Amino acid sequence: MTTRWRAVVMVSLVLTHMLLIGETAVAQCTMCRRALASPEGQQLIAAFRAGILFLLAAPIASFATVALLAVRRQRRREAENDTYA
Repeated sequence: MTTRWRAVVMVSLVLTHMLLIGETAVAQCTMCRRALASPEGQQLIAAFRAGILFLLAAPIASFATVALLAVRRQRRREAENDTYA
């Protein structure tokens, strides 16, 4: 099985899955909106937003650290190549 054929099969499986599951997901969103319209729901929304930001901190910090190290390494290599030229 070629790589292209595998990609086509995977994309078709994902699209089929989304088409079959998508309708129930849309129905749940409407129910959640109604439930979260109350004052208690507004507090819950604020807590979820704060929780999401808190959970995003670790991946963003990891990415920033790796990016910083890569930039430093690249600059160091360029500086070494300039001294030899």
